[in-house]
Amino acid sequence: MRAAAMSLAALLVGLPCNGRAGDHGAPPDAVPRWTAATTCTGPFPPGMRLNDLQIVGTHNSYHVAPPTGLYTLFAERARAWQYTHAPLPKQLSDQNIRALELDVHHDPQGGLFRNPLLGHGASALLKQPGFKVFHVPSVDQGTRCVLLKDALAQVAAWSCEHAGHVPILIQLELKESGYEGPGGYRIDPPPPFDAAALDALDAVIRDTIGTDRLITPDLVRGDAATLEAAVTTRGWPELTQAAGRVMIILECGARARTTYLDGRPSAQGRACFINAPVGTPAAAYLVVNDPVGQGGRIKELVRRGYMVRTRADTDLREIRANSTARRDAAFASGANVISTDAPVPCSDLGSAYVCGLPEGGCWRRSPVAPDRGVHGAPPAAAPPAAPAAGP
Repeated sequence: MRAAAMSLAALLVGLPCNGRAGDHGAPPDAVPRWTAATTCTGPFPPGMRLNDLQIVGTHNSYHVAPPTGLYTLFAERARAWQYTHAPLPKQLSDQNIRALELDVHHDPQGGLFRNPLLGHGASALLKQPGFKVFHVPSVDQGTRCVLLKDALAQVAAWSCEHAGHVPILIQLELKESGYEGPGGYRIDPPPPFDAAALDALDAVIRDTIGTDRLITPDLVRGDAATLEAAVTTRGWPELTQAAGRVMIILECGARARTTYLDGRPSAQGRACFINAPVGTPAAAYLVVNDPVGQGGRIKELVRRGYMVRTRADTDLREIRANSTARRDAAFASGANVISTDAPVPCSDLGSAYVCGLPEGGCWRRSPVAPDRGVHGAPPAAAPPAAPAAGP
C-alpha cells in the first residue's frame, strides 16, 4: 500500500452523522418508527417462512465517520461517509436492526492497513493477521470492530443471550479494490480472496457463530437438486425453525464467487450464501439496491421465493434532503432486507429522516409475501431447532 504525501497537520476532527460517536438519536418517543420492539421473538404466525420476513438492516454497520479533514481533501466523495453507527449489540437491542453489513478486507500477514490517513481508525489490532472490517483503505477506516472475528463474536454473544430471536442476516462485502483519490493519492488493492482465503473465511464464521446457530445453504437445500430449486419450489425454513439463528451472505465479484462455488455449485458444505445470479444453482439471496427503478423486479423475485436486499437511502442523499420516496418504495417492494444509514435520525445533518418499519418493532410480514396460514405451504426441509445455549 502506498500513498502520496500530503500536509495534514492542520485538519480537524468533526461530528459524525447521528451526533457524537456513540450518541445515537432522539428520545424513544420522538420518532415512533424506531421505538423499542415488543415482538422480536416468537411465537411466529403458523406457516410463516424466513423469506416472508421484512426487516431493517444497517449499511456499513461498523462505520465511524471520518474527521472533517477528509471532507476537505475528498470533497463530495467523503460527504457520503459522514455517519456513525452504534456498536453492533446496541443496534440489535435498541434500534430494531436484524440485518448487518460488514466490509471485509483480506490481510493474511497483518499490518497491511496499519497507517490510515489522519490516524482515522488506527488500532494495534491492525497488526494482527486476519480479516479486517472497515470501508475504504487508509481514507475511511473508522470502525466499531477492526477484526471480523470480533464483530461476529459480538453477534454470537447477543444471539446466545436472546433465545428465539428473529434470524439475524449478515452480509459480508468482500473488498478487493484499491482507491484513487485527489492529488495522486492512491491505495493499492489488498490481496484477493483466493481459495485459501475463502476457506479461512468459512472457518472464522463457523468458529465464532457456531455451526449449530448458522442457517447454511445445505440446511435450506435439503434433498433438492439445487439451492435455487429448493427456495423457488419447496421454500425456505419456517420461522419457528430458523429463530435464534444467523445467516451469512457473501457479496463479491464474479471471480471470488466462482472460486467459492468451485466444485460446489449449490454452495455445498459452505457456511455462506452468495450473490449468485438468477438461473444458477446457488441463487437464493439477491442484492437489488434500486427499489425505485427496480421495484417491480424485486416484487417478482420475492414472489418467486428468492430473498432480496435493497437500500432505502444511499450516500446520505435522501437523508440530507429529508426525502422518504426511496425508503417508502423499498418497503413497498417487499424486499426482505431494507438497508439504511439512518436507523435513528441524523440530527447533526439537520434531517428528521429515519428508516424503520412503519409499525415499529424489528420484523413484519413482507407486503409481497403470501398469507400462508396454517396449511398454506408444503413443509420445508428445515434445520433442527436452534440451541438455547451459546455457540
